[in-house]
Amino acid sequence: MIDTDALVQLSKIGLTGLFYVTTLIFIIFSLSIVYHWMAYGIHKVRITIMMVTYLSISALLFIAMAFSLNYLL
Repeated sequence: MIDTDALVQLSKIGLTGLFYVTTLIFIIFSLSIVYHWMAYGIHKVRITIMMVTYLSISALLFIAMAFSLNYLL
């Protein structure tokens, strides 16, 4: 007989781990983008606006992901 509590617990651990891995990949990717924008960009004001827009939209998406992860589990 399959214990459903063990499967639920395993899925919680897997989804939480996937969220953390996704967050780590996003941070590394974002640092790379910000570095290249600042190093090779010409218009600093536009770069700053793009960075603020990119990071604010990304923050909203990660907050939604965290909320749905806690809500569903």
